[in-house]
Amino acid sequence: RHTISDASADVRVTVDKRKWLVAPAFIIVGAVPFVVSDPVTTSGLAKGIYIVLAALGLNLVLGLADMPSLSQGAFVGIGAFSVALLESRAGWSPLPATLAGVALAGLAGTAVGAGAIRLRGAALAAATWIFAWLVAFTLGAFPNVFGGSQGIVVPESTIDVAVFNASFRLTPAAHFELALILVAAALLAFRRIARSTTGFALTAFREGPSAAAAIGADSVRLQLGVFAASAAIGGLAGALAVQLDGVADPTGYGPLLSVSLFVAVMLGGAGTLWGPILGAAVLGLIPQLASALGSAVGAAPERFEPLLAGVLLLLALVLGRGGLAHILAAARDRFLVRSPDAERARPVRSSPSAATAVGRVASDQNAPVLEARSIQKRFGGVAALDDVSLTVNAGEAHALIGPNGSGKTTCLRVLAGAISADEGRVFLGDRDITMLPTTSRLAAGLARTLQRTEVFPDMTVLEHAMLGAAVHREHAGAIKTLLATPNSRSETARAEENAKAVLTMANLEWATDRPASRLSSGDQRMLMIAMASASSPKVLLLDEPSAGMSRAYVDLLREMLERLLATGVSLLLVEHNLRLVGSVADSVTVLDAGKVFAEGSPDEIARSPEVREIYLGSSTL
Repeated sequence: RHTISDASADVRVTVDKRKWLVAPAFIIVGAVPFVVSDPVTTSGLAKGIYIVLAALGLNLVLGLADMPSLSQGAFVGIGAFSVALLESRAGWSPLPATLAGVALAGLAGTAVGAGAIRLRGAALAAATWIFAWLVAFTLGAFPNVFGGSQGIVVPESTIDVAVFNASFRLTPAAHFELALILVAAALLAFRRIARSTTGFALTAFREGPSAAAAIGADSVRLQLGVFAASAAIGGLAGALAVQLDGVADPTGYGPLLSVSLFVAVMLGGAGTLWGPILGAAVLGLIPQLASALGSAVGAAPERFEPLLAGVLLLLALVLGRGGLAHILAAARDRFLVRSPDAERARPVRSSPSAATAVGRVASDQNAPVLEARSIQKRFGGVAALDDVSLTVNAGEAHALIGPNGSGKTTCLRVLAGAISADEGRVFLGDRDITMLPTTSRLAAGLARTLQRTEVFPDMTVLEHAMLGAAVHREHAGAIKTLLATPNSRSETARAEENAKAVLTMANLEWATDRPASRLSSGDQRMLMIAMASASSPKVLLLDEPSAGMSRAYVDLLREMLERLLATGVSLLLVEHNLRLVGSVADSVTVLDAGKVFAEGSPDEIARSPEVREIYLGSSTL
């Protein structure tokens, strides 16, 4: 039975002890309106915090999804003018007007995101930048609607509470406290999303799109979701800030605001928790610096603000994604003493107890679990696969061998759904999966590893396995993660248990908290297999799993494959290490020039003179 205290306990586990030092800091900042009696100063500070809120929203898109959006200022403007029009001309009260502004900004973000996610890099930035200009032109082109140079005066914001038969006025101090609470909530939400399956998937697409696609992460849905959420947060900041200002001025929501928010996130550190706040604080110093420069040379301060903003933009681009937060973190780590366990060496051999069950019961032996029937695949005039048929039985390791260019990897890609066959059918058990995409095949129980080593450098080993285990999760959505529903929390616990079991199988339990970039190449290959195995597949497609491995690692790989077979997982492996094939495979299919040349047991294939002639030479299995 899950209670509120259970949820509180989860939060305490999620936020380590050092992070609890943040709470007193927020309390101290929250006392500022009681110390500063000047409402103008308080209003300016509150508006600055709303800008921080908009930057935190942009950090979802720019930091997690790595989408260089230059339209956040436009969404702030949509939220602001929605509230101004609804309150001043339709007579709406502040709360429903604010909710409508957030919804309209979110819808606009969804529309822009639907087009933007198809683009990459500079093209995406240009497209979103054009949208920011379109919004600015629209606000200026219809003065009768949007107020022109006079803007739209927003009525004083009051909130009616029917229960107490009272009204509360949103003073600058109230806006300050509200803005601070929303920033705290945005920070907690960002941290929770970043450490959830959603965050892992977004990080995976940022660092390795091909590997992320191979494990079934839905990039379109996730990127569109964070784009809409980012726009909605920007709309919320604008909706509240305009009520604080009391006037909606079209000139305040031009493209320069979008650039300023972009610079704030990049300068502070995209994808970091505190980076947007740090970057916004630096940007807030521009007027003071411009004033100081103006006084020094006897010129108007306004002449220096664009110059300083350009310098900061250049600095942000030079620093890269990490920004100032990365520099500060590096300085902090330089003075911290590392834990003795942080650099411990990996075990040479895994223990016998490492053969922990993944959670799948073995199927009936000799029952076909994966079948390819008469597969044809041509690239131009070249037949990569010509009438290829093969069968993998339940609990069996089937090897696919042949000389380079014989079509082995193409065959695996067709089976996994990465490319479609020109002709032929693919069956998983009794189910025809020929027309299913990769994600659906993965959910049905068909997982695959890539030929090249491709892991996600900034993600830990455990996070890799957790991402693989997320395939069959039903309660891992962003909303349920944010709300920490009982089903989401219990499912996360089960997924983590499964992920750790698979890492033990791969002899990687010693490195759960270590970034994948710090693993050796052999361990990274093992991690790729562990990540695919964490999805509890019926069939695992392995493309040259031992490539680049030393003999010691090949022995560890063989042990892991034997453990997987013991749990009932069937294997289809493309492999050039014939000793590994001979020790693991139950049956072998030989391809040559895209055709099935021979089939049989490893011993039968090894004794075939024809196979020796085209592939094996004098080697033996």
